[in-house]
Amino acid sequence: MPPPIEENEYHDFETAMSCSSTYDGSLNLNDDDISLSDDSVPLEGMELLIEIVGAINLRKLDGDLSWNNDDMRPHCTVNCDSDLVHETKKSEMSGRDPIWTLETKSVFVLSVPVEKLTFQKNHNLSILVMTEDQNGFAQIPSMILRSKNPIFLGLVQLDCATILSKYCNEKRVEFPLMNEVNQEEGFRGTLSLRFRIATKSDIRFLRNLDKRERFSDSGKGRNQGFLFLEGNKDRSIYNTESDLQSTALNIEQDNIDCGSSVFDTLASAFRKNTRTTVYRNIVIEKVRIKPNPDPKRIDASTFMSALDIKYETRQPSHFWLEAGSGTMGKVYLEVLSCHDLHNTEVGRGLGDLPDAFVTAICEDGMMQTSAIDNEASPHWMPWTRRAFCFNIEYSASMLYLAVFDFNLGIVMHEPIGRVAVNLNHFKTGMAYMLKYNLYDAANVKERIKRGTIKIRLRVEINDMNAALMNALRPRPKCYLNVKGQKSFRVVRYTCFGKYDSEGVFDSTIMLSYLNEALEYKRKISYKISDAITSLIFWRGQVRVSSFMLPLHSLFFFCACAIVVEYPYMLPSFFLLSLPWILLATNRNNRQKPYPWDRPPSVWTYLWAIIVNKSPNFQECINAYEGWEEKQALEERDEKRLEDDLKIVETNTKKMQRLQELGDDQISSEVAKNVIPVKVLAKLSRIQLSVRDMMIKMRRVKTVLSWEDSALSFQITAILSMIGLVSLLLPWSFILTWMGRSIVWGAFGPHMKLVDYYLATTAKAKDKKARPQPHLTILDMQENLARVRREDAIKLKAARSLRFGSCITQVPSFNQARHYDRPLPESTARSWQETFMDPNLDETKWLPKQQLCGTMIPRLNNLDKQNKEKSMKEKKRLEKLMQDLLLADDS
Repeated sequence: MPPPIEENEYHDFETAMSCSSTYDGSLNLNDDDISLSDDSVPLEGMELLIEIVGAINLRKLDGDLSWNNDDMRPHCTVNCDSDLVHETKKSEMSGRDPIWTLETKSVFVLSVPVEKLTFQKNHNLSILVMTEDQNGFAQIPSMILRSKNPIFLGLVQLDCATILSKYCNEKRVEFPLMNEVNQEEGFRGTLSLRFRIATKSDIRFLRNLDKRERFSDSGKGRNQGFLFLEGNKDRSIYNTESDLQSTALNIEQDNIDCGSSVFDTLASAFRKNTRTTVYRNIVIEKVRIKPNPDPKRIDASTFMSALDIKYETRQPSHFWLEAGSGTMGKVYLEVLSCHDLHNTEVGRGLGDLPDAFVTAICEDGMMQTSAIDNEASPHWMPWTRRAFCFNIEYSASMLYLAVFDFNLGIVMHEPIGRVAVNLNHFKTGMAYMLKYNLYDAANVKERIKRGTIKIRLRVEINDMNAALMNALRPRPKCYLNVKGQKSFRVVRYTCFGKYDSEGVFDSTIMLSYLNEALEYKRKISYKISDAITSLIFWRGQVRVSSFMLPLHSLFFFCACAIVVEYPYMLPSFFLLSLPWILLATNRNNRQKPYPWDRPPSVWTYLWAIIVNKSPNFQECINAYEGWEEKQALEERDEKRLEDDLKIVETNTKKMQRLQELGDDQISSEVAKNVIPVKVLAKLSRIQLSVRDMMIKMRRVKTVLSWEDSALSFQITAILSMIGLVSLLLPWSFILTWMGRSIVWGAFGPHMKLVDYYLATTAKAKDKKARPQPHLTILDMQENLARVRREDAIKLKAARSLRFGSCITQVPSFNQARHYDRPLPESTARSWQETFMDPNLDETKWLPKQQLCGTMIPRLNNLDKQNKEKSMKEKKRLEKLMQDLLLADDS
């Protein structure tokens, strides 16, 4: 056990927390923690890292009928020979399948001297599974324990030499539980363990974790969290009080720049915010710049005119913040201004305006701007916190932006509006000035506009080929942790909008789902009827120069002519029709007049595959380009829909009138039944099922509409290759023999003998009571599900220790019903290195939250380094054991 903390340790700890802390007061570890050790240093023993993963099917074997195995909260006690070396806490959840995490002390280090590494001088390790007595009686076996009224459930006993030779590879191993004398006596359950050689980083991590717990228990370190941040030695992180106030990843302590105190905020309401000057007989009204003037030119930037504010807002940002764990590319974001924000203030009748700040989330990175008090159209100046750099792993990731009204104290921040930006529509080498509408939700039919937001955006992808390959890989779940409910509400609204509690039945959401399904049906019928009409009548389909040529009709005619002459070619042309539909959809969307509705072209991705970069030709976009044509098309579609709805309404009225005239029922009416309570209870589950179906339909929609253009291109390329290869296959021979095999193999008279054999075999199985194959498969699936649950619970505990206990899963796909498009004021220009090109070695850095690994989760690159270090130490120990065995034999 660790030695008790002395008084000077408290002093050193507080000094370390004040001098080397992150945005949440977290201890900082450097790259030296995972540095590879020198082989010349002699080994004095083995530092074994052990994780008690969990137990399965625990049970008490004494015949006590009053005992309930489902009410147990087991814990483990670890003895080495006769010494107590570790003791876990009780499992957080009761039951016979407990799981222990870092929060319940599941991981510890066992030090084994060199002389006890051989089988002749063995070191026995005993892990006892205990639980409290439900009846208040104590039954203690003959071993050292530290539990109150413990009940012995079983033990696992191993020797250190066997662990090093067989199990020291970080793989999960299940051991059956034995009785007090290490003998098998009935089934007591199994205990899952992991082993590997501990590194310096592992030892320091557990030491700091133990300090955190002891300081929290003593009260001197209460509310001081630990972020075990390896790998940030060469980066600038926040380590002063002023920096802590400007990070604002965790807004639980109201550390957004909205005044240093409540009194400063109240004083701003009584401060003079306007000033009038005269220039060449022209009266110019200037307003006070919020939240503060430029520290380098206070006099010139305290008050500015509207024209000066607009000019100053467009200038390059003075400093940047960086977040995110991705390595595929970077997203540079500058939040410039908001306009006509919806006023959520209680005192809006007295002229009180929102205290706005913006939250930006992309993958596992979250950052926030400064708060500007009492402004409905706030502007963020270059010297304020407004510029962010996100490290991303997927080019099709979503950037979520939300505007909030800042509130002090325990009052939740009021959401104003949000927008979801699809990064897949933006090209490398371009700088975008974008303006979006803000809405309260994205998954309902009628959205309420809450103002607008203007941003400047640039996307850079390091490797285009790797980005395309990532589109086909399953995207890992991306989580974001914050400390408390106030921050958690901000994250949830930013990612999901107003209606995010879809597990609870809501008539608004349910009606929206039904309306969305009808909308899909209507749009599909329109698309199919328009496509068939265009193909048959050879209407213009593909724009070539200034002409619209019926190329799709030509291809369709040629394909039909070939199939008529050679019917066996039908499978090949069917396979080729699938990528043809996707290519036609892409081309049709590329011909839309509004440039922000156009997805990337197929040529863009073909060029990326050939030269591994975006095309040199960049498409610049001017303000209001194609806007009038888009409005004309929307008016045409609305008129078409309105005419169809009028026809449907007229027919419905006629049918109702016909039923009324022809009603010949003369029997008494039965009272209508009220919806039973049981049905209402099932509505939540029905809503979840409908939601899952809608999400699947939305994913299909993103592929067909090329909203996720990288995935659409990959699917198109794969289907095209399959279709082209199928042209070489002898379909006449394949189809003939396939039909013969089915007819003669499955429908012949010999099936009577097959039926007799199956019936006889089933009777024999019933007599012998053999295990069913499907039960074996279910057992395997149950074990896999158990392992997934263990990994998820342990990752949750590790993330909670590092970043906070409130967790939100950030959507990897654009699963919203509505797509947010830039407004016509938006522009695109070729990127110039004079702006949006920060020196990332000097930017402020926020901790990365994408962890991986099993025993002690870390960042991906640090986890690999740590495993390499552990394997290197293991090889040195194995060599040392061989030398000791040879020495004993001699």
